[in-house]
Amino acid sequence: MSKYLSHRFALFLLFFCFSSSASTNLLIFNRPADTPQARYVIDLMKMAYKEIGYEIHIIDFNHQNALVAANQGVLDGQLGRIADVKDDYPNLLKVDYALFDFNLVLLKNCRQCQYEQLKSLAIQSSYPAAQSYIDNHPFAGDVIKVRNVTAQLNLLTQKRVEGTILLDFLLSTKHPGFDQTAFHKQVLMPMQSFHFVHKRHKAIIPQLTKVLKKLDENGTVQFLKSKYNLSKF
Repeated sequence: MSKYLSHRFALFLLFFCFSSSASTNLLIFNRPADTPQARYVIDLMKMAYKEIGYEIHIIDFNHQNALVAANQGVLDGQLGRIADVKDDYPNLLKVDYALFDFNLVLLKNCRQCQYEQLKSLAIQSSYPAAQSYIDNHPFAGDVIKVRNVTAQLNLLTQKRVEGTILLDFLLSTKHPGFDQTAFHKQVLMPMQSFHFVHKRHKAIIPQLTKVLKKLDENGTVQFLKSKYNLSKF
């Protein structure tokens, strides 16, 4: 099959999935970056949705555009995001159960300077946590948005920025060998990840919340966290 026909066939299948999700109990979510946290969330949410008679399908989708697509209803929601995304994406409704905790950390080239004294910061554009922190803690320096953790660390090590704000679990899983001791590390704040659905699925939120709490109480959540070695986070 030619590349052209393969591409057309893939688009047809994707369109079929999207159109089917509107009339059946099938919900479409984008595949998050591959981390232990993401694998845990996928397993947990598949279990939770199955309990209420739904199936979720995970597709490859441009992570940079995933929030916009979910807000527009192209995707049925987001598997895990910080609570603040609802401010910029009002069509996404939060399921009030914290999936996991993590820290927002600042790596700096200078040991004595504070966050507000830095002249430049690098943040990852597809994760709103860093931008949310900056919005709530005014920063006068330059903010450079990049696509991934690797680009952030490259800018930092090359001293093209004075600091970078990262999600601790992305740093540890994507670059476990990175020498953090060469920089000053500061925990800016603890955060939590929540599941979001598009507003057209508002009716299932109470059921989903109840099931997630049940899976927490019966030990399933802890089992999955242990399975993916999340106890240290």
